[in-house]
Amino acid sequence: MKNQKRNLIISTMFQQAGHATGIALGWGLGIVLIIYLLELIISHNLESFLVSLQALPSIASSILSVLLMAIFLVTPYTDFKWAIQNGISRKTLWQGRILSLFLMTLAVWFIAQLVDLMNTPFDLASAWHSLLWYFGLSLTMMAIGNGFALLNRRWKWIVGIGLPMACLVLLMMLVYSLVGLIPALSASGVFKSIIISNITGWVILVVYLIIVYALARFFNNVVCKIKLEKIKSHL
Repeated sequence: MKNQKRNLIISTMFQQAGHATGIALGWGLGIVLIIYLLELIISHNLESFLVSLQALPSIASSILSVLLMAIFLVTPYTDFKWAIQNGISRKTLWQGRILSLFLMTLAVWFIAQLVDLMNTPFDLASAWHSLLWYFGLSLTMMAIGNGFALLNRRWKWIVGIGLPMACLVLLMMLVYSLVGLIPALSASGVFKSIIISNITGWVILVVYLIIVYALARFFNNVVCKIKLEKIKSHL
């Protein structure tokens, strides 16, 4: 039963994603194609038109990448309501959503790799790093989307505008405070070895992924708990 409910979540999310993908690709590629046709009518340059058409796969891949992030960023509050009304636990909902994220990310990444093969040869290291970027960004968008699902419309605007500005100010303050330490840090051999080490980047990435994963799951459980309490109060 648990696996059936988890699979139901995955199939539902893929149906929603498929519907959104059809609309996004239809509008995006349709507008680009109309622009190309207008250029053909004006210039009468068929060769240029055919060359322009070769960019359509790359444009489609870019649309899919942006859409992947948007799907998990704009997390409908109704998704949690639907899960609770169908007797799906917080744990099962989370498993279904994180598996959906991984599968969707893998699919979009694979399409991007196929499109890149049209222009550049396959490079394993580059492809692996690209997959990590895709997954990291998707997980980040899920964490933000789950957090925003806790807020009403007004607070979404406040947090959506205020939080990036606050982060920017804090970053500028941090950079300014470190300016005086740069000469001392630059003279430190230990600091240099840490900065240039490949392990440092991987450690930062792993720590970051653990943090956003924990936040995404925490917000997922909190939203489910709040929604469950609201449903019980109406019974």
